[in-house]
Amino acid sequence: MIKKILYLTFLIQLFVSCGFTPTYKVSNNQDSSSIYYEIDPSSSYIARQILNSLIENLDKDEAKFLITVQIIENESAVNVDSSGSVNEYKIEVLINFEIINMNNDTILYKSQSRGFSNFDVSNSEYANTLSRNEALEKALMEVVQLMNIKIQNRINEL
Repeated sequence: MIKKILYLTFLIQLFVSCGFTPTYKVSNNQDSSSIYYEIDPSSSYIARQILNSLIENLDKDEAKFLITVQIIENESAVNVDSSGSVNEYKIEVLINFEIINMNNDTILYKSQSRGFSNFDVSNSEYANTLSRNEALEKALMEVVQLMNIKIQNRINEL
């Protein structure tokens, strides 16, 4: 019995201290204090509000890097009945972004990230709006995670 407890303790200690860090882990120790996000006003209002809630935006005067963000949404039918009515939609969110050095106003990096999410359609317009907004938020979360990984990698290379 004591051997099993010691073996289990050793095994747990081995896994805890191995240093494994997931690729998509969101950590708070990133130097995001040097980044200011500027969202294109031509993007949809709902997408801008969701994106503003997902990213930390600090004072533009203190930032070292400016990230200009353009959000493009596309909605397409996924599942269509034989009667022609749509049961499920797919939302695709594309974010084009540029990293600009605030010191000399040069573009350091230009890229895009893409996210997808599906939502079902019901008889209620209110329920459809809620499920569409939830799907949009999921797709934006996916895109923001990928965008932040690209941004942090590029800034860390400098």
